[in-house]
Amino acid sequence: MTILNQFSVFFAQIGSILTSPSQLLLLFGCTFMGIIFGALPGLTATLGVALLTTLTYGMSLNVAMVALMAIYVGAVYGGSFSAITLNIPGTAASAATAMEGYPMAKKGLAGKALGLTTTASAIGTIFSIIFVVIFIPLISELALQFTSVEYFLLAFFGILISGSISCPDTRHSSKGLVSWFLWSFLSNGWNR
Repeated sequence: MTILNQFSVFFAQIGSILTSPSQLLLLFGCTFMGIIFGALPGLTATLGVALLTTLTYGMSLNVAMVALMAIYVGAVYGGSFSAITLNIPGTAASAATAMEGYPMAKKGLAGKALGLTTTASAIGTIFSIIFVVIFIPLISELALQFTSVEYFLLAFFGILISGSISCPDTRHSSKGLVSWFLWSFLSNGWNR
């Protein structure tokens, strides 16, 4: 499938959403619910998607995907509200927003900080949708070719990264690597 065909399918789906009042209402409702999930610390985008997944079983595939993506995007954006106003990131993605947005709010520029984060979120969402439409065939083809060797290397890479993050000092990084390796080995062994 060429890129033009992918975009034509994408815009046809967007057109069907925009012409259906029920899907449009679902889109805005799930986005608003996602913003609330993101703004409340402890309620993350992943939790919002997990809770909404049970409600989407009776929906068609297109409607369910619209609802799940809307709550996810809304929650990632909503985390910036508490990050800017309270210095408490609502989601992990808004930790950097707290570092720059909260000092702006203390100076009386909370509205400007919220405007900037809204603009940045909208631009980032548009670019990410374009990249997903372009690269999803390649990524899905690559993911379907994964075997046990690739899964092992991916898990091993995760262990190495976790160990190096837990102990950035090179003298003690082996302790972090050993602890993560033992944890992953024992947890996988007990789950069988």
